[in-house]
Amino acid sequence: MGRFVLVLGLALGLALGLALALAGCGGDGDEQLSRAEFVEQAEAICNRAEERLGELGEPGSIEELEAYAQEAQAITDDSVAELRELEPPGPLQEGFDRYLERAEEVIGLLDELEQAAGSGDAVESSRIAAEIGDSAEAGDAARAAGIPGCESES
Repeated sequence: MGRFVLVLGLALGLALGLALALAGCGGDGDEQLSRAEFVEQAEAICNRAEERLGELGEPGSIEELEAYAQEAQAITDDSVAELRELEPPGPLQEGFDRYLERAEEVIGLLDELEQAAGSGDAVESSRIAAEIGDSAEAGDAARAAGIPGCESES
């Protein structure tokens, strides 16, 4: 069980970084922003999400993981919804769209993690946490969207 907690802790660290990165994206607002305005607003939202996710702490057991995943999903979903209100400059739109796509995948994976942890499936929970923690694609999309401050730091 100790090894599971260590592996899960590492994967959740990556997942937290990815969720933070993905929390800073959106694009359905009424007014297109300048690059500087877009970056400033997106990164401010990322910072707020980072604070909220950081307050969750790390779960110490499979039992705590279910609530953690549920809360992380809600924070990420709320932040993505808020950021969808931003309208990036045209040259950043493609990267931004990729970033949003990955954000939706992570939200779905957090739901799967909640379910796996709720059923006590440590193996599946570890697999899902590792999948969430695979942040290379999200980091590439954050850079393409012009919001490097929203990249995963893990």
